[in-house]
Amino acid sequence: MTMQYARARQYQEVEFATADRGRILLAMYDGGLRFLTGAKVALEAGDYDAFGHNLGRTQAIVAELLHTLDHEVGGEIAANLDRLYRFLLEHLIEANLQKSARHVVDAQRILGIVADGYRQILAQGLPAELMGNRSAA
Repeated sequence: MTMQYARARQYQEVEFATADRGRILLAMYDGGLRFLTGAKVALEAGDYDAFGHNLGRTQAIVAELLHTLDHEVGGEIAANLDRLYRFLLEHLIEANLQKSARHVVDAQRILGIVADGYRQILAQGLPAELMGNRSAA
């Protein structure tokens, strides 16, 4: 590991550790979308190891989003996100089993819609709890 890489990594860790809940959740959504893009590119290239790796990373993010839901605070929104995240997890499993670009694109579209909605919530200055999530850190 180069010194420059180590410093960049350390900066990212500090930035993440000090970020507010809204920025952390947005980073998770963006990370999921980035890994889905990586999965799609890997599948198109026939690199099934990278495809599986990127899907696994996305699944880990979606699972964490699912487990941070606070149903008491989030009510109906949290319940709807729970169903959506579970659907995404099942869809990603199917993507992996079938080596299906269509499943990956579907997951990108769905996660993108949720991420865009969350961006709008943050842009309006509404509390992160509106999405029904506890702290993801």
